[in-house]
Amino acid sequence: MAKRKRDSHRSSSGLTRRRLLATGAASAIVAAAMPLRRSYAAEEVVYATWGGSWEEAIRKAWFDPFTKKTGIAVKTVTGPDYGKIRAMVKANHTEWDVAEVNPDFQWIGPREGLVEPIDYEIVDKSVLLPETDFITPYSVPEAIWSKTMVYNTKKFSLEDHPKSWKEFWDLKRFPGKRTLYSKVTGGALELALMADGVPHDELYPIDVERALKSLDKIKDEVIWYDTNAQAVDIMANERAVLASMPDGRALFAIGQGAPLAIEYNESQLDWTSFVVPKGAPNRAGAMKLIAYMASIEGQAAIALAYTYGPVTPKAYNLIPPERARILSGGPQQRGKYVLVNNRWWGENRDKVSERFDAWRLS
Repeated sequence: MAKRKRDSHRSSSGLTRRRLLATGAASAIVAAAMPLRRSYAAEEVVYATWGGSWEEAIRKAWFDPFTKKTGIAVKTVTGPDYGKIRAMVKANHTEWDVAEVNPDFQWIGPREGLVEPIDYEIVDKSVLLPETDFITPYSVPEAIWSKTMVYNTKKFSLEDHPKSWKEFWDLKRFPGKRTLYSKVTGGALELALMADGVPHDELYPIDVERALKSLDKIKDEVIWYDTNAQAVDIMANERAVLASMPDGRALFAIGQGAPLAIEYNESQLDWTSFVVPKGAPNRAGAMKLIAYMASIEGQAAIALAYTYGPVTPKAYNLIPPERARILSGGPQQRGKYVLVNNRWWGENRDKVSERFDAWRLS
């Protein structure tokens, strides 16, 4: 062994200056030709999240225990925007390993070649909800959540507050600013149709022009938010008195003392999903992390840390009944929600988004 080390040292030190320069020049040419990639530790997964109180919860419920169990660190970046995923993949410069997305991306991502297939040899899909569209070859459900009506308890009482989207649209009876999600998939179009009298089972396919005419009636009183964290800030600081926002974010704000309450009637039941962007630098680590988050134990942990519902039915065996009653899709919401048609959104998002954004800017 000692002789081999000496020989190796002699060989290395014996390079001529000309040969060394030539080797360095060749390496530089090769490096210049290679696409730039994220510099990352082999034992690190980069996770794109929506941030805010949700990020705090998933750090506690998922990332810290996962790192303790596997030794793989999880680094978070904020803003899993579809445009960013497109740009990274097309530039062959993917920086993220896992992104949490709305489920319309379950169809957009594969159609555009933006995501990796899920390795179901690692991720156990047998424990997940069997509902149609929850699981695809390219995505795994993350959590169940709801877009609910939220009202300011200083302005409206338990007895006298809007209890339907038709009443939410009533500016005379319930005056004040409203806040709605600015993205086309944020629920505003469906809410507008319900406010205009469309039955719940006839919301899809969405009549976009009818929805926009309905939104015209409250447009001047709407504050549009771009992130769920902004919605919490707008309502907690009383810049608006009514909102459509995720129930988990509202409950978090209520827990922090914000004067808010939730009306579950006509809520929109939805879910979020995990995807792995095409060319993810640490694809293997990404699959391990997703497997952990989607496990029965992982889903129970996030349900205890946040109020979004688990996507593994057996997780309820690990959740106290009093906690289960406030989770998305729980007893308080049964029979009161409309299930979002994410397959329709996956097929129509781009063209509807263009029309919706033009209307908002008009």
